[in-house]
Amino acid sequence: MTAIAAMKALIVRDGKFLGLELEIGRKRLWDLPGGKVEDGEEPMQTLSREVQEETALTLGSIKPIGVFHFNRKTDGQMVVCTVFKSEVSADAKVILPHKSNEGIASSKWLTKEEFMSSDFEAPKSLKELVKENL
Repeated sequence: MTAIAAMKALIVRDGKFLGLELEIGRKRLWDLPGGKVEDGEEPMQTLSREVQEETALTLGSIKPIGVFHFNRKTDGQMVVCTVFKSEVSADAKVILPHKSNEGIASSKWLTKEEFMSSDFEAPKSLKELVKENL
C-alpha cells in the first residue's frame, strides 16, 4: 500500500494558529488546512487550492517546517503531510466551505497550549510538529 501525499498549512495570526475540526463519521478530530495532492497537480498548487477552498484565506510567504502523518480512520491508508508555515494579518477572516463533503465542523485560532491539551484530539505527530514550530 502506498502512502497518500498531502500538503498542509500552519497558518499563524497573533501567536495562534488556525485549527480545523473535522467530522469523520461520528468522531471529531483536529487538523490543519490543506489536503491531498491530486493527480497531475504540483504540490504547491495543492497547498494554495486546498487552503483557499477550506478557509478562503490566501497564503503569503511560506516556509517548510516539517512532516506529520496519520492513518485514515476510514480505510487505514497512511497519509503523509508536508507542512508549511505562513503568517496572515490580524484582520484575516476565515470562511468555512459550504460544501458538506469537506467535513469541516468548525475552525478556531488556537494557542499551542490549548492544542496540546486532551481537549483537542489530533495525530500525535501533528501535536509534536505544532509544539516545535509555534
